[in-house]
Amino acid sequence: MRFNPSQEMQTHETELRYCLDETILTVDLHAHPFYEIYLFVEGNLQSYVVGNRSYQLRRGDILMIPPAVLHHPVFHEEPKRYVRFVLWMSAGFLDRLIQMDPDMEYAMRLCRERREYMIRCSAPALAQSLENHLQTIWYESQGDALCKKAYEEYGCLGFLIQLNRTVSDRNIISSIDNHKSPLLDQILSFVQENYASPLTLRSVADRFFVSPSTVEHLFSQKLGKSFYRYVIECRIITAQSMIQQGIALKEVSRACGYSDYSNFYKSFVKELGISPSDFRSYAAPDHFLVSQYT
Repeated sequence: MRFNPSQEMQTHETELRYCLDETILTVDLHAHPFYEIYLFVEGNLQSYVVGNRSYQLRRGDILMIPPAVLHHPVFHEEPKRYVRFVLWMSAGFLDRLIQMDPDMEYAMRLCRERREYMIRCSAPALAQSLENHLQTIWYESQGDALCKKAYEEYGCLGFLIQLNRTVSDRNIISSIDNHKSPLLDQILSFVQENYASPLTLRSVADRFFVSPSTVEHLFSQKLGKSFYRYVIECRIITAQSMIQQGIALKEVSRACGYSDYSNFYKSFVKELGISPSDFRSYAAPDHFLVSQYT
């Protein structure tokens, strides 16, 4: 996890990226201060974790990720192409669309009400149509045609309309049905709600009436990281968001589970390679919360 100021939205409205990687990535747990719509094309994913949910993705699956929600992919060991489209939207952009037509929030609202983040189209043709729409926007963004910026925004608007019209309640996939990890989901929820408190592997295992080795195995197998690594990432990502909101550094330290500011400082620098005060002076509200983004 490293703070990288070059990883930021180039506009304050929308940005679409087509991402293709030929080698295995290491993508840390991360969050953004904006909305992300992620469309999976192909890759060697074991799962994709969003908040306290864990999903196994198929081609055309879409993740609806609100601001500040932790997420990251977990990879199998075999190298394979990893391809996806990622559409970012600022909260202001989506608010403007909702004022124009409240139905523009339909898909995001359904996911929020169900407390699930994955959409799976009822037919492959529908998923392919959405993928083709994003591909058209991407190709247009790489050229120099007149009205390029207007076309990109118009294209994103059209994609959202198509997405909202495609989605119904049955398209929102449950992570429990999809990934069969109810215990892991419960533990993730507990950690995300209690990261400000002292958390040990033993105390969490005791709370859920399982052994520490069971908890550690779940995190290693399903998330690709240790329990303690996950807790640290939760705390540091939350700290970044609080710092961007202008909260005093010592208050951030306490709120993120550090009783001593010097320990918070050391942990922050170790994770991001930058001090909390330097992060505050540099990071604007639209910067990414971490360097890895998909």
